[in-house]
Amino acid sequence: MSSQQPSRQLPDSSTLGQAVDDVLEGVERSHERLGRVMAVTTAAAVRDLLTGHQPDAPYDARRLELTEGADSSLFPTGRYWTESGELRTFDDTVGHVTAANGIHDLSEWTAYLDDNTRDVWWPLCEELPDSGGRPAYALDLDRAAALSLGREAASTRGRRMVETLVSANERHRYTALVDPDDQRDGFVRPWFDLDTVRRIAADTQTDAAQFGHGSIDTVHVHDGTVDGTGHAVVLVIAWMYLGSIQHQKAVEVLEPNEDGRYAVGGHDWCWFALDDDQNPAIPFRPADQRGE
Repeated sequence: MSSQQPSRQLPDSSTLGQAVDDVLEGVERSHERLGRVMAVTTAAAVRDLLTGHQPDAPYDARRLELTEGADSSLFPTGRYWTESGELRTFDDTVGHVTAANGIHDLSEWTAYLDDNTRDVWWPLCEELPDSGGRPAYALDLDRAAALSLGREAASTRGRRMVETLVSANERHRYTALVDPDDQRDGFVRPWFDLDTVRRIAADTQTDAAQFGHGSIDTVHVHDGTVDGTGHAVVLVIAWMYLGSIQHQKAVEVLEPNEDGRYAVGGHDWCWFALDDDQNPAIPFRPADQRGE
């Protein structure tokens, strides 16, 4: 009996695993940018429809009604709300033929607002009662228009930041700044000052010593002086990645934003805000959005 030889040499598991990791990260980045670009394009298309493609002309559309199709894509119904809250239709404003053509054009862009890009568009929407048995939403056109066309920068300026207590384990609580629009499945991305980062570092290192480094990412702050100027370097070590095909991701250097704040853990740590009674608030809604 003769043995068969492999027809070609396959990459080793480490190389292949890194390639898979890289391409999946690329897909995630692509979906994020796709959602941002299409949300901005949707807002621009509504403006063009209502102004006859005159970008500087005034118009009063503030929210656009969208329904979710069976494939998870969003489609315009032809209804919108003005700044005063009046519900109108494109037919009312620009006539039936122009409205029909405009809805067709809008659908080309909103079709990309689907499950793949939900992390981008869902925080911009208010959920409405189902329409024809399908989920319905009101897209905030001003917030959609304000999105960056690139990847989100590590910045808090230009956003409405809210100070709140956050936790990732219901034991440790920290004060942070949070953008209510920057949530993933109800979890927030908190921004901490350096003193708070030092507290997080001490707590994570204590927890790792108690529960094992394999289950706790630890934070470390290293201080040093270069040419008379003091510097702080913030590291996050994901111990579970050491010795695996993702070992290149085991150590991350966190850069502060322009206000000197650090987004420790980001959405991946599942940070949640706490309400006035110290209970988890998932999703997070500031007091002014709760009508208090």
